[in-house]
Amino acid sequence: MECRGSIPYGLLAGLPVVGVFIVAFFSNTLMGIVVYEGVKLLKSWLLRYPKLRNYYENYVRNALRRFKQYEMGVAVSLAIFVGIPLPGTGAFTGAVVAEALEVKRPLAWASLAAGVLIACTVVTLITWSAMQIAR
Repeated sequence: MECRGSIPYGLLAGLPVVGVFIVAFFSNTLMGIVVYEGVKLLKSWLLRYPKLRNYYENYVRNALRRFKQYEMGVAVSLAIFVGIPLPGTGAFTGAVVAEALEVKRPLAWASLAAGVLIACTVVTLITWSAMQIAR
């Protein structure tokens, strides 16, 4: 489960804040990386078929060439996208977007980790603050 669900659950269950944060960060980052690599494998498998490969090379790859000059901006945007703690903006979606935009592996992994760190921090602070107010 993403940090948006695991951190509130862990804190409400009475677990230590630091432990919940660390487990949520590492597990969410690892799952994002697994999804990224899985989508990469699926894409390579699908591109074995000539019709899909022709479509990909004619349309998608040409569109992606424009993004190559802005690769660092795409990586920062990806980290911000993953870091926003709203439904549909987590590490799973970010991993699919990173692979779709062909962000290089080290940059994609770093962007996913940075985004998850932002999301975990925001969710932890909101949950902890709400628990303090509710006392």
